[in-house]
Amino acid sequence: MSHGEKYSILLMRDDGRTFRWRVSLFFFRTLCCIIVLLPLLLGGAGWLAWTLYKGNVAINIQLQQLEQENTTLSSVLTRLSNLERLLNMPDGVKQLALQSQQSMLKAEALNALPPAIPHQSNIDDQNQEDAISLEAGESPQFSAAPDVDMRLVGVENVFARRVGNSLRVTLDLINTQQKNQLGGYVSCAIKGTDGTKFLLEIPRDVAAFRINRFKRAVLAPVLPEAVRGLPALTLVIEVHLEDRGVVYRSEYPVEQSP
Repeated sequence: MSHGEKYSILLMRDDGRTFRWRVSLFFFRTLCCIIVLLPLLLGGAGWLAWTLYKGNVAINIQLQQLEQENTTLSSVLTRLSNLERLLNMPDGVKQLALQSQQSMLKAEALNALPPAIPHQSNIDDQNQEDAISLEAGESPQFSAAPDVDMRLVGVENVFARRVGNSLRVTLDLINTQQKNQLGGYVSCAIKGTDGTKFLLEIPRDVAAFRINRFKRAVLAPVLPEAVRGLPALTLVIEVHLEDRGVVYRSEYPVEQSP
């Protein structure tokens, strides 16, 4: 068998027509090897693809479990940090913080029921009474109203600290509806140990907000002289919407600056 020897491949049809290909020995052997090995290669590729798919599914399941554990641990760490901050507070502030936490839990339990939206006329009457009292020269105070949460604006990560004769207040405002832009303003009042509340002066351009999803608010009101000497203070935060009035009200302890 010489080096230039070739093979002829003949294909004959029923009508006698013949198709002939002349191929070299190397090409013929290569073609035979490919025909024999092709099913094995396809089977190996299919097995590898199935193994990679199962590994990807297992990794996704493990990733979801890790994300759930991370969320749980983050919540636990947040509670522990709040507890540590509460334990480091003076006794008076600690008692006010506990009372505020209890009132928030009661409000959440009540809000689990269908919320009763107050009539707009009642809101207007209350705002008119507040305006009349301010024009009369009385001490600007909040009404002794209970906590309010209509779940239109979420208020999270509230932190209040006394810095000299001022407060530094940070809070996150969240549009829980995420359908339309919400516009309004935030008002704050400070409450002493005797329960008297004084409205804090905040520029309207600082207190006003318009949010589509999320907004971080930073406020720095000046404390009234009547409460500057008190050791324990409580901050009252109200969120007002342009077309709904007060949609959120809650109390938070004020941390003393070191």
